[in-house]
Amino acid sequence: MPKAVTGKSPRTYRIVGPQGRIDERDTPHFQVRRGDWGERLRILRQSRIEPDALKRTLGDGQMKGSPNNSLHQVMLQLPEGTVNPEQEPVSDPAAMARKVKEVARFFGADVVGIAHLDQAYVYSHRGRGCTADGEKPGDPINLPHKYAICLGFADDFDRYLTCNSEISGIEYSLGTKMVYIPTFLLASYIREMGYPARIHAHSRLEVNTVALAVTAGLGELGRHGMLIHEEYGSRLHLAVVTTDLPLTVDEPVDMGVEDVCQACMKCAQTCPTYSIPFGDKVVINGVEKWAINVETCYQGKLAARGKYTNCLICVTSCCYHKRSAWWHTLAGWMLKKIPIPMRPFYIKPLLLMDDLIWGKRPWRHMKWLGYDNAPSPVTCKVPGCIAIHKPLELKPLHKIPKRGSIATQKGGN
Repeated sequence: MPKAVTGKSPRTYRIVGPQGRIDERDTPHFQVRRGDWGERLRILRQSRIEPDALKRTLGDGQMKGSPNNSLHQVMLQLPEGTVNPEQEPVSDPAAMARKVKEVARFFGADVVGIAHLDQAYVYSHRGRGCTADGEKPGDPINLPHKYAICLGFADDFDRYLTCNSEISGIEYSLGTKMVYIPTFLLASYIREMGYPARIHAHSRLEVNTVALAVTAGLGELGRHGMLIHEEYGSRLHLAVVTTDLPLTVDEPVDMGVEDVCQACMKCAQTCPTYSIPFGDKVVINGVEKWAINVETCYQGKLAARGKYTNCLICVTSCCYHKRSAWWHTLAGWMLKKIPIPMRPFYIKPLLLMDDLIWGKRPWRHMKWLGYDNAPSPVTCKVPGCIAIHKPLELKPLHKIPKRGSIATQKGGN
């Protein structure tokens, strides 16, 4: 059983029991690939060939041309570099931490934080191998590094507001792939200083990036199961570089997400598959947190009937998903300064204003690169079904269950 790293604890999740390391093969992407959640979803994930060249270039499905036309496929098999035997001495870990953060931003990261590498957040076995490094699926993972440099890369605010559409889907796919290059460069830079470093990015992971990012102070864990950053909300793609380079670490932050998520529930109301809980937190693997139903979340891809595959409704409906502005920054700053018992009295009028200005489900019409996200009924292609379904973004909001009801008590899966 891994020993948890001690230090300041995040408010949005609490360690209440022993934590076991998770096998990466038991994470959602690999469960879909195995067909654990149905053959139709497996085929959609593994065998689809997008008719659109841009989506093929950015996606991880099958290509019509060479797999090397996909940055994703290339980076998955790129070998790790060797460590320079001439190690540069580090006399001031705090100064080195500041320098590494500046270098990471120079390479393209929007936000950077550093945490101790808690072995509870290192996968026990790899789900995907790298033939260039001699790694195979199912190999045990041994990652003895001391530190985790957590990087966040922000997606475009306006294109996310077109969700769910080809435009928001392409923006999301671009973000998941573009984390590779800055992360690779940062790890290479550290190895050139004479210290081991390893990249952990989309589909090339040995660690739980969200848990480490919360520990590193990049944000807090939201009701919808994702990191919420004070400025970017949940439109951050996360990557991690683990290393033994001497660094000082950051601490978890309290920016009021715990109190806002208790009152807001927009993500739960707008989730088209009822995958986000209205109720209280539950304990999973020794951690008390809000827990989404990942299986029904993935099954929502089938409800899209091939029109798009990335649902971002919970991200854009979140009250933290806003364009940078002084009044947004001021509201967040005041929330952090108000004593915790008084926060609900401050949050309630803020949420009412947010509903009035943005609505429960913010959305924007956009024409971009020949795509148009104007809502249109979708004719179902499921054999035997002749219904004309509403687009997911036009479905009615779910009602918040009354306190004490079965739905509230369960709090998610």
